Amino acid sequence: MEDGFPASKIFNQGYSLTYDDVIFLPHYIDFPTDAVSLSSCLSRNVSLSIPCVASPMDTVSEAHMAASMAALGGIAVVHCNCTSSQQASIIRSAKSLRVPVTESGADGEWMVGAAIGTRESDRERLEHLVKAGANVVVLDSSQGNSMQQPFTRCHGVPVIADGGISNSGHIVKALVLGATTVMMGSFLANGQRVKKYLGMGSLEAMTKGSNQRYLGDTAKLKIAQGVVGAVVDKGSVLKFIPYTMQAVKQGFQDLGASSLPSAHELLRSGTLRLEVRTSAAQADGGVHGLVSYEKKSF
Repeated sequence: MEDGFPASKIFNQGYSLTYDDVIFLPHYIDFPTDAVSLSSCLSRNVSLSIPCVASPMDTVSEAHMAASMAALGGIAVVHCNCTSSQQASIIRSAKSLRVPVTESGADGEWMVGAAIGTRESDRERLEHLVKAGANVVVLDSSQGNSMQQPFTRCHGVPVIADGGISNSGHIVKALVLGATTVMMGSFLANGQRVKKYLGMGSLEAMTKGSNQRYLGDTAKLKIAQGVVGAVVDKGSVLKFIPYTMQAVKQGFQDLGASSLPSAHELLRSGTLRLEVRTSAAQADGGVHGLVSYEKKSF
């Protein structure tokens, strides 16, 4: 009798699960960690060396983050919480920056994405972004709905896992469960010991320009749909992302998957097994019984 259950038995039961609620059981391993490939597709015609997308938030994705993510093989989506000319300037600045890693698009320049809204005025913004050299344009809306995976598989549409990503284990689970990339917001922090972080639905962010993302009217009273806070600085993204990707590779190796396509096939075939964990099991699986402990990432 096998341990665990196939994904088809775990999901579609009428209730929702988060990343920490499930755990994958280890599988047979016959390859080293270095053999794991994390190359993926952001869209049908945009390939990435690593499945990382920096979120289109004004406290996350601007010029330096965009250049750094591109250099590492991922991509950042420059936020649209500014004028179209300012956003275009950020893109041009990102493409002109040089960082000590070499990974670029087909034209030899950094791959940089840009966010736009869905209003008539965004047509003009789109023209500015194209002229500035944006490689990818993302329709940024808070009202996005989830697509059923059978439809996305049928039409070959890559899936971006967005929301709730806070560690490498979450990334592994998101990718194995069908995503091809993960969106990183608060997961990425840089530049200060404590980094200011605005939810794009917060009053401060909406005042700066994200109100249209929530279909709001600038002339009316704004209702906060997000918060302003601080996240702990994780150090240079040029060190943090490679460290995280190495942890993801080790996670894939534990599951016997050497790539994203092989992980998806193992999941669909029922070879990969999962279990649902109670809150007590989650606590027991973490660090416990110590007066204090230290874990250095790099």
